[in-house]
Amino acid sequence: MNGIGSNTFVLAWRNVLRNRRRTLLTLAAIGIATVAIVMLGGYVGYTIRGLQTMTVRDFGHLQIMKRGYLDFGRANPARYAIADADALIARLSADPQLKDMILVATPQLQMQGVAGHFESGNSSTFVGIAWDPAARHALMQWDGLSLGMAPAQTRLSATAADEGVIGVGLAQLLGLCGPLKVAHCSELPPEPARVDARAAPADLAALSAQARQVVQTAPVSGASAAPGVPVELLAASASGAPNVVRMNVVQAEQQGVRDLDRMYASMPLALGQRLVFGLDQAGATAIVVQLVRTDQMGAARARIEAVLRAAGHDDLEVRPFADISPAYNQVVAMFGTMFTFVSILMGVVTLFSVANTVNMAVSERIGEIGTLRAIGLKRAQVRRMFVTEGALIGALGAVAGLVIAVLISVYGVNAAGLTWTPPGNAAAVPIRIDIAGSLRLCAGTVGLLTLLAAVSSWWPARRAAGLEIVEALRHV
Repeated sequence: MNGIGSNTFVLAWRNVLRNRRRTLLTLAAIGIATVAIVMLGGYVGYTIRGLQTMTVRDFGHLQIMKRGYLDFGRANPARYAIADADALIARLSADPQLKDMILVATPQLQMQGVAGHFESGNSSTFVGIAWDPAARHALMQWDGLSLGMAPAQTRLSATAADEGVIGVGLAQLLGLCGPLKVAHCSELPPEPARVDARAAPADLAALSAQARQVVQTAPVSGASAAPGVPVELLAASASGAPNVVRMNVVQAEQQGVRDLDRMYASMPLALGQRLVFGLDQAGATAIVVQLVRTDQMGAARARIEAVLRAAGHDDLEVRPFADISPAYNQVVAMFGTMFTFVSILMGVVTLFSVANTVNMAVSERIGEIGTLRAIGLKRAQVRRMFVTEGALIGALGAVAGLVIAVLISVYGVNAAGLTWTPPGNAAAVPIRIDIAGSLRLCAGTVGLLTLLAAVSSWWPARRAAGLEIVEALRHV
């Protein structure tokens, strides 16, 4: 009796091999469930890390800004401007705890106004972002998650203080598709005759001429010599009066969101500061901080807040990139919901497949169960034997499915070079399944499906253990 009880695993293994066709069908169902969970999980993991890479390249990991700026600052950037941004960046870069965490720290200025191309007689609202061009290029190189994603590109130049880029949609509205040689850009239809369509309004032209005259006499380095299209940008200055600067548009860049594409303008920081503050002062609406690694965000944020308090900047706050770009959390939640749904569905398939297999095995072996009980096998040992049998089927199917998922991912999907364009992104990104970076998912999937198989075997095993010896022996 003790020998039989100690060999529960051997008995279960033999029973698994007894009806091989039924076992193979059950293994196939569990294997398909494993392939679905592991491949989808690897795809979701890689996609989220890719989305994080693109978001960090655009917004940094953290942004320092005046309290209330996210709610009210876009309408009045001068009111929420950080006047001593360069001094704060120098303080943060020199901090012993932060200097090894911070990769890039740079001021950013956002504004909005009206862009006009008066040679074609067109104008439209714009939302502008002004950067230090060199820092902007550095931000766009970040690959802290080691995904091997190609660096993003921009035409902002550190040697041309008046060159900028706009969205393709804004180029269409301003009638610049032809001058900028933009592919797949719809030209504005011709309008009925209008009065002096090529001349700017007198007051606006006077502002533009005055601004250009001041800029020409100011010590501005790097005047643009590259071909481009001049566009006048009008915005309210810090004093509340309208201000105009001329930006030489050298390229139209497609943005991932249609509404943003119709308003987007990016320019050097000095040009944006002249538009918002004039030549008398400078400022930034945010300080963008990009870290070496994302897992440093918590420690870096706490230390930056401490440095700001020590410097007397209680009016400033530190926000993570997920607050700046709410779409990031929304996309992550969408993928998480999709993965959870598929995982539950595959778990249910496993549950019923194994339960059906073990239930049929119990029905076929009633006489055998009676014999084992007659020679001394206890009810708990009978239960354990069938539960072990179900767990073995679950483990074998999950391991086989994991191997198949790895082969399909490495030699199929990853080698195919497929791409897709995520929401809010203009450039296509590769479709990859990162199983090597999802080892916990693989181990968890195998463990969970094995556990589900064992749990689904419990009820048939309980029925087998509950058989009366005399009644069971009638089936011998």
